[in-house]
Parts: sequence; structure tokens; C-alpha cells
Amino acid sequence: MSTDRLDFLQAADRIGHRLCRDALWSEGRCTWLGWAMEAHGGAWRTAYRPASAVLYEGSAGIGLFLARLFRFTGEPILRDTACAALAHALSGADALASGGDYGLHAGLGGIALACSAAGRQLEREALAAHGDAVLRRAARIAPDRDRVDVINGSAGLIPLLLAASHGERGEELLRAAIAHGEHLLALAARTTSGWSWNTLGSGAPPGAAHLLGYAHGGSGIACALAALGAASGRAAFTEAALAALAYERAHFQPDQGNWPDLRDFVPRGTDGRPACMLAWCHGAPGIGLARLFLHRLLPDEPWILAEAETAIRTTAASLGGTMATSGSFCLCHGDGGNADLLIEASRVLDRPALLAQARAAGAAAVARYEDGSLPWPCGLPGAGETPGLMLGLAGIGHALLRLHDPEQVPSVLICATDPRWPR
Repeated sequence: MSTDRLDFLQAADRIGHRLCRDALWSEGRCTWLGWAMEAHGGAWRTAYRPASAVLYEGSAGIGLFLARLFRFTGEPILRDTACAALAHALSGADALASGGDYGLHAGLGGIALACSAAGRQLEREALAAHGDAVLRRAARIAPDRDRVDVINGSAGLIPLLLAASHGERGEELLRAAIAHGEHLLALAARTTSGWSWNTLGSGAPPGAAHLLGYAHGGSGIACALAALGAASGRAAFTEAALAALAYERAHFQPDQGNWPDLRDFVPRGTDGRPACMLAWCHGAPGIGLARLFLHRLLPDEPWILAEAETAIRTTAASLGGTMATSGSFCLCHGDGGNADLLIEASRVLDRPALLAQARAAGAAAVARYEDGSLPWPCGLPGAGETPGLMLGLAGIGHALLRLHDPEQVPSVLICATDPRWPR
């Protein structure tokens, strides 16, 4: 099935207008109602509630998508709703700062990224300035041993600090990035198989294995440390990044072409090995994105590119080019996020066929869900459509924008280490 690039833009535009329609406004700000996971009675349950301020499922992520969509369509409703969504996100900054939440997807870092990028795209200098101020606020929060990974910790914040450290007052941000890097070095569990980190924090079960992958594991931490090594000139950070990759390599399952999900609740196979997940958060797609970035940063390590090639093959085989195969099209753990590896690999490795395969999978999804007037499969099992970036419609729309024009729309899955940020 083929879809013209313009069809992806039109589908993203329809999603964007539905988000504008469903926004809840008050005093120049807006947010949304949507599905989320909440803890109740010792178990996680789905709940329908107002979106938070953060990038992952809140108004910051939705505002970023609408701003990037406006760049292509110029429709005022998109610009106005994006600005109101980011105003809502900024209104949550005080509470996040009080809680010490400096992370990328779940804290101040993501609000900073969204406001800075959207402000520049929308030519709203005040909004970009607010984003820069939020990032400096995050930089002044001391590193926390329970905030380590890309989603909510130092590994997500470090690349944002580095990306913004080249301008005025950049020394402050570079010092903060180095402090977070030293924090990661101090917390590393160092074994003969490599270095790993307890990214589950104080709530980790006794004896829990340290996780692999981009969102919560060694890949995301390696990207942050390698970028910090290059920026600071300190070899210790680069060596720690390589040690993190060694830990992941020790767990690689060659017959699966994948890296296992080591969370304690994941079922094991009949052979007793932990199962593999195929997603940005856990498994080959996110690990592949990390290896593509690290290959550019550490070109003298050929095995990094070899691991990227493995991740690309495994992910490409899963998409199949016909229809969604993961049960979701979300960015975090669905085909939208998995396709992003093929898009990025096409760019980095100059392989147009990979982009063509991602577009074939996207075309099938558009035909089935958007053109077929069916709800898009989002990232919460048993729940309906939800508006957010990583689990819902804003992220699906963003995936469609990437399929339309991957050169002009940076990934939000590896954006913290993308030299084009904060476009």
C-alpha cells in the first residue's frame, strides 16, 4: 500500500484539529482529559483524568506536536492551542521544582524542551525564553539517586543541558551536566560484564536486575555519558558509556536479535530466559536509536554500528509494512515509535528503503484507523484514545509528521541528543 507524503500531513492535521476541539480552556491556558495509569490499592489501574504538565502524557508534549504541525499548515487554531497548552505546562513548573522533578519526560526538562522548541517555531520569543528559564531552574536542582534514567532522571537532563550550554551563560549549564554525570558515575554498579544502574530507585525489589534499553536502562545512560564525554573532554564519561553498552551486550539474545526486558514482572519463556519487548522503552527500537547516535559520536567502535544493524533488522521485520503489529501505534511502545528507528536509520545511514518501509507501515495504519474512522490504538491496554505525546494522539500525529518530512521534524524519541534540537 502506498500513501503520498501529503496524506501523512493531512492525517496529522486531522488529529491536530481533534486535539484543538477537545481542549479544555481556562484563562489563556488549556489541557485535556485522557487515560493514564494510577496506583490504587497496591495495583496499577487505568484512570480518566486531566492531563498533567509534563512531556510524556501532558500538555507540554501536546503543545510541542501542535507547534510542529503549525509549521506546515499555518493554521492559527494550532498556534493558539499550542501556546495555551504550553502556558498550562509552565503553570506546573513550580510543583515539579518543589518535588525535585528535573527529568525529560516526567519533569522540568521536557517542559523546557517543548517551550524552547515551540517558541522558536512559532516565533514567540517570550515562550522560548520561558523554556530556557525552566531549563536553568532544572539545572539548579541537585541530582537525586532515585532520578537516574532518561524518563525522569539525569540521563534525560544531561543532553538538554549540553544542547543549551553553547550560548550565553552556558558555563552554568555545562557545570550542571557534569554534576549529573558524576552522579551517574558514583551510582554505577561495576561488574566484570559492564556497568549498570538501578533506575527503579528506592522502590526496586530486592535483588532486581538492572534494566536495559533506552528509556530506563543502559542505552539511554550511555548516550548521556558519551555526549558529556565529548563536550567536557573527560574520558571517564566516555569509558562509562562503553561499560554500559558492555552490560547490555552481555544480556543480548542472538536468536531473538534483541535485548531482554529485565523487569521482575515480565514473564519468562519456557527456557527460563526473560522475554524480549520490541519498543522504544524496552528492546531493539530504542536500543537501535541509541546505537545510531553513539555510532556518530564514537565512530572508531565498529561494533556499535553492528548492534544498530541488528536492532534495525529486528525492528524492520516486526513492522512488516502491512498494518500495526504491536497492538498500538503510540510512540513509547507501539509501531509509531518502532517506525521512528527506520526513519532515523534511513537518515543516518542513507538508506531510503528503510524510510519506504516505515511509510508503508504508516500508510496501512492511516488507511485502517484514520481513513476508516476507527479509534487509534494508543498505549494503555483496555483504554480508549488518549491525547498525550508518548502514549496517545499527539505522538501518533507526530509520527505521521515524521513520515511526511523527517528532515524538518526531529524525533522526540532521541531528541535530547539530536544536534538539531531545539528546532
